[in-house]
Amino acid sequence: MNRRLVLALVATSMALAACNKEEEAAPPPPPPPKPKEFATPTDGLLQPERAARWRQADSLVRLIDSTFSESIKASPDRAGELTQQQNTARDLAVRKAGLLGWKEYRWILEEAPRNPANAAAFEAAGLSMATTGK
Repeated sequence: MNRRLVLALVATSMALAACNKEEEAAPPPPPPPKPKEFATPTDGLLQPERAARWRQADSLVRLIDSTFSESIKASPDRAGELTQQQNTARDLAVRKAGLLGWKEYRWILEEAPRNPANAAAFEAAGLSMATTGK
């Protein structure tokens, strides 16, 4: 009986060692995909769904900016560090809202209103389009 027990333990030990070697030999998981980057539309047109996503992102950005503004006022010696954190939080928030990052948010805010053809997209999202003289 002891012999069977010893053989069973040896067999189990060998099986576990083989599993460990297989696990060690397995390649690491692939890195997460890099987030898509925003590219200005070649036609300069804003799609209505992007304007609607911008509207959602804007409410998040306003909350983030308010929070960080208070933090920066309370700790002006950490302004640089807090500003970097604020920029990261902004980018994450606008991506969470479905935009392709801070660059797209800024394009919709600053560049898209310059094209009068984007008025319909802004209107469909419930936004008024403030045009600039450029």
